[in-house]
Amino acid sequence: MKNRNLSERNYSRQTHVLVNAKYALNINEIDIILTLLTEVYKEDKDFKDYNFTLADFNKKTKKTLTSRDLNTCVKSLMSKPLELMVSEQNWIIVNWFSYFEYNKGLISCRFDKRLKPFLLDIKERFVISDLRHILAMRSSYAKRIYLLLKEYSKIGKRTFDVEELQTILKVPKSLKTYSNFKMKVLIRAKKDIDKFSDIKIELEEIKQLRKVVKITFVIKKNDTDLKTFIQIIRELHPNQDLYEYGGRMIRCSDKGLLYWAGTLHNLSKENAKKAWEHLHENR
Repeated sequence: MKNRNLSERNYSRQTHVLVNAKYALNINEIDIILTLLTEVYKEDKDFKDYNFTLADFNKKTKKTLTSRDLNTCVKSLMSKPLELMVSEQNWIIVNWFSYFEYNKGLISCRFDKRLKPFLLDIKERFVISDLRHILAMRSSYAKRIYLLLKEYSKIGKRTFDVEELQTILKVPKSLKTYSNFKMKVLIRAKKDIDKFSDIKIELEEIKQLRKVVKITFVIKKNDTDLKTFIQIIRELHPNQDLYEYGGRMIRCSDKGLLYWAGTLHNLSKENAKKAWEHLHENR
């Protein structure tokens, strides 16, 4: 097994069909998927065998998974296929990975070839997401709902039939009752999305008689104040590439100071202020 580390890349692309697929994963399972999607590049013509260490995965995701944790997680993940609705008369049920191997700390895996049309050579109707926003979320449903809404962020709203959204998320029977669904899925998702991502949402319920039958998510750019934004970056993204300026990458140190990657030089107070404002405005 040829070893190589995971990249520091945090962005991934998925088609509309894949984002709207029907599947249910727990926190660790969906984080494995989303982390490995950042290894798929726009110019790739085929999936690769992605080889990396468990330590490297834990470093990128800020997790502390053991080999036993990974084994349990992957077994569960491989038993949960996703259902892709390509059209009314065309659906595909497929696993995320064709295989997943662990050998003395080294991991190797490959996405299933049937996912190629939805991840490779994408030309239209796709969603670009930042892994750092999603990893920070505490609810697996928040991660899914964020992706479903990110696609519509420029439009500013998206409406679902309640049953349609429950089907996409594959919620258990205990969450089919709207009151439970609202409290344990929608409200928790809103809190995570508003706190950790680049968008914020409001929920509007549409009723027939007294029953809520549709939900409209109103989507806006997140206006988290600069001070809170800086605290989040310092807490969640230390020593990670934040943005490039003048051909050099800027990072935030463990002490919360902005510095030039590859050096020990901090930005001046004036330049750091400008950099924080730039990051906040373009998050």
